[in-house]
Amino acid sequence: MIYNIKSLAIYFFVIWSMAQSHPFHATITSFNCNPNNQSVEITIKLFTNDLENALKKSGGSNLRIDSESTRTTIDSLIFDYIKNNLSLSFNDKREKILWVGKEFENDITWSYLEIKNIKNIPGTKISIKNKLFLEIFDDQLNICHFYCGEKPETLMLHKENYYGEINF
Repeated sequence: MIYNIKSLAIYFFVIWSMAQSHPFHATITSFNCNPNNQSVEITIKLFTNDLENALKKSGGSNLRIDSESTRTTIDSLIFDYIKNNLSLSFNDKREKILWVGKEFENDITWSYLEIKNIKNIPGTKISIKNKLFLEIFDDQLNICHFYCGEKPETLMLHKENYYGEINF
């Protein structure tokens, strides 16, 4: 879906809702194509309490992501959850997502990932499956921004439609 008035209205509604309490469930994922090092840099903005709930539901014990007791294992738990619920394909070839790291900022967990050896974005069909938190929230919205061409592209993915495609 190309940036249009409807997309912008939804995006600003989500941002406004996220700035208020937490009645609306959303993630924001940015895919930044970096032609200099032939990679796609991925940043995911997640509510920490939603991430904790998802990790508990997927078999984790009653954990707190930012506690000392989970510090040594939390990166692998987060990465396993993300790679089981987020995938990217370029021209129908599924790409390997690599873990870079994470940061905590108040009630937000920023997760950083990367796909390496992406040579030619122009003429590429990018397919994404984003099922983050769909097993927990019926109203979950996963906003995906792609910065790979002259103008950004956005997909709004949710429980009824967690798969989308963009052609560059």
